[in-house]
Amino acid sequence: MVHNICLLEVKPTVTPEQLETLMVETRIRLLKIPEINNLRVGKKIDIKGNPYTYFFSMDVENLDKLKYAQDSAVFTQFQKQVLEPFVTKLATYQYEMEPGKDVRYS
Repeated sequence: MVHNICLLEVKPTVTPEQLETLMVETRIRLLKIPEINNLRVGKKIDIKGNPYTYFFSMDVENLDKLKYAQDSAVFTQFQKQVLEPFVTKLATYQYEMEPGKDVRYS
């Protein structure tokens, strides 16, 4: 099982209402992708020291399923319509969640 986390910094002009809409749209759109499990979306609490305004994370069965999900039309539309207008910086990380599993085969 692979956990994918995306940390996002939004433009300074994004209002709190727009951030809420961004979070809702993230949930609505990404939950349409069957390969995505356990979707989480949140906004930062600590104002100091953390440049990332919000995050989303998801579990997928393996890296192939992650690639399939990210190459899907739904994810591509999500990036263009939801992320690109509001996000200035994006950092993405993947973690293997099964102890003892060789990450080369995730």
